[in-house]
Amino acid sequence: MERIGVVMPGTARTREHSVIRNAGKRDPAGLDLYEGLMQWPLWTMLGWSDIRQRYRRSTLGPFWLTLSTGIFIAVLGVIYGRLLKMEISTFLPFFAVGYIIWSFMSSATIDCCSAFLESERIIKQIRRPFSVYILRVVWRNFAIFLHTAVVFVPVLLIFHVDTGFATLLAIPGFALVLINQIWIGLVLAMLNSRFRDVLQIITTLMQILFFATPIMYPAEALGDAAILAHINPVFHFIEIVRAPLLGKLPMAESWLVALVTIGLGFAAALLLFQRVSRRIVYWL
Repeated sequence: MERIGVVMPGTARTREHSVIRNAGKRDPAGLDLYEGLMQWPLWTMLGWSDIRQRYRRSTLGPFWLTLSTGIFIAVLGVIYGRLLKMEISTFLPFFAVGYIIWSFMSSATIDCCSAFLESERIIKQIRRPFSVYILRVVWRNFAIFLHTAVVFVPVLLIFHVDTGFATLLAIPGFALVLINQIWIGLVLAMLNSRFRDVLQIITTLMQILFFATPIMYPAEALGDAAILAHINPVFHFIEIVRAPLLGKLPMAESWLVALVTIGLGFAAALLLFQRVSRRIVYWL
């Protein structure tokens, strides 16, 4: 409800009155997401601005990520290829694609925890759909992903990775990865606005998931414990992009798990948003 009273312009009470008024007039969850998507010029502009600010006065800018990712993949690819006794021509492309996709998912997930906090001033002063700030973070990380994805091109050429019609399936596969990050970002941004420890928990969890997910090793390497990979949704999201880029058809199981995860995830995110959207502005 709005607070009604005589408020002098320029005072702290004016700001409080505005914040409470805006908090009480938030759109339903589905409408908030739709309006956020329609305001794509805003969140794309904010995302690009974040990248320019981060790499301001840097000679290579975001291409430092390309360089560091390439070195990391080359070093770990050789080491783990020998440890797993796999041909480097087979293992390195497998690891390169998996790590690049994982890097996007991991960085977007962690950054989304602070999506509302880093936009606190805008949220308190201007009424915009909350989803705008989630899309801003996802777009920013997607732009960074495009810089790191360049690394796969020389890997593909050097090791003569077979590509074909199946490779085109990587496009809808990555689209599902992007869509999945939206509901994850919305949930984590809301939770971290209320409980600031969420960021630390998610950061630690992503470090554990990196080793628990078949990124540096094939799922078959787990032997009898391969079931641990197949019950891991992260593995399936990586697989629907990695398999096509390596010239293979993804498992039908991976598509199914990805679609079910997105459906259940958005249902949970929208229900949570419906319950707490009016409180978010008080938590910032």
